[in-house]
Amino acid sequence: MLSAATVRLVGAVLLAAVPAGCAAAQHPAAPARSTSTAPARPPATVTRIAPLPVRTVENSQPTSPEKCPAIDPAAPTPPGNPLVTCDVARTTRYTLGPETLRLELIHVAAPTPLTADFYEVNLTLDPASATAWAAFTTAHLHGHFAFLRDDLVLEAPLIEDPVTSGRIALTTQTLQAAEQLARLAGRPA
Repeated sequence: MLSAATVRLVGAVLLAAVPAGCAAAQHPAAPARSTSTAPARPPATVTRIAPLPVRTVENSQPTSPEKCPAIDPAAPTPPGNPLVTCDVARTTRYTLGPETLRLELIHVAAPTPLTADFYEVNLTLDPASATAWAAFTTAHLHGHFAFLRDDLVLEAPLIEDPVTSGRIALTTQTLQAAEQLARLAGRPA
């Protein structure tokens, strides 16, 4: 079950690369001409994450799964149209305004425990989305917004502070829900 979440500032962690202390090895001289016919290694493929739509929450109320509207992931609601939908757990019904932003993600971290009762999933935005999200959260303090995937609300936080770190932290109450949240948020494009 997803918690009533908050978007909070997550500090960037800088990792310093420490060279491994390897001594130079003595190797025989390479031949002047290579006789190898091994093909060059192809470049690694990078999986693009699907953009994450953001919509304004106009109304939300508790509900039951049978009262949630049907959705069709193959035919998402157009970005300019309002949307009535539920959260992934199908416990809250939302009335959402048109899409206000579409965030590009470059990484979705595996869930990490915060306490015995809460887990966190961190989303890393690309530079352009990080700049747009920082400006948006600064301009919309105390606004209520929803992150969506396939017309379902992943989480609907209140903006408490400007988010300038380029990261969004989503929280939930069970490991299974956090894993589902990470899987949905990180879905390939």
